[in-house]
Amino acid sequence: MTDPLHECVTNTDPNSNVNVYSRRYCKPWKFSEAGIRFLEGWEAFSATMYDKDGSRSGNATIGYGHLVHLGKISGAASENPFRKGISEAEAEELIRKDIAWAERKLNNGIKLTLYQFEYDALVCFLYNLQGNGVGIIDFVNSGDYGKVGNKMREYASSKGKPVRGLQRRRHREAEMFEAGIYDSTH
Repeated sequence: MTDPLHECVTNTDPNSNVNVYSRRYCKPWKFSEAGIRFLEGWEAFSATMYDKDGSRSGNATIGYGHLVHLGKISGAASENPFRKGISEAEAEELIRKDIAWAERKLNNGIKLTLYQFEYDALVCFLYNLQGNGVGIIDFVNSGDYGKVGNKMREYASSKGKPVRGLQRRRHREAEMFEAGIYDSTH
């Protein structure tokens, strides 16, 4: 048997000890290398800036989905560091910085234990939604792990209309949460 996750005293008998075992991890969680590869598979590397990011208006983006600024490429000062393009190594550094807010949000908000693959799926989900999916944290905290994947799949529309690419992505993120399958094919 593995080492206990936690040892505590029960509230009924102060002289008793209870060892708690779980395959799920407690905080702080850290995004895994498999999670990075999954996310990179969805974001696809671009050494140069682009503004066809799937949003209606288009946003200046580079690397693995790093948002340079909202709106189209315009010559704004925030574009200066990226004018000559970036390497894959630089893009990977950016994506690791970009996911930090999602990691903090989950580590501060989730009250239950998670498997690594569940945490990775939630980081990918929040990263892609840029803060619009934080309601999932309360849903996870309800403790009904079996319904989280379906809740994630609900975030696959824009202005009330289903978006095929988002449907695929949400399904893969949900699949990761439900079964630990890191499949970024689309």
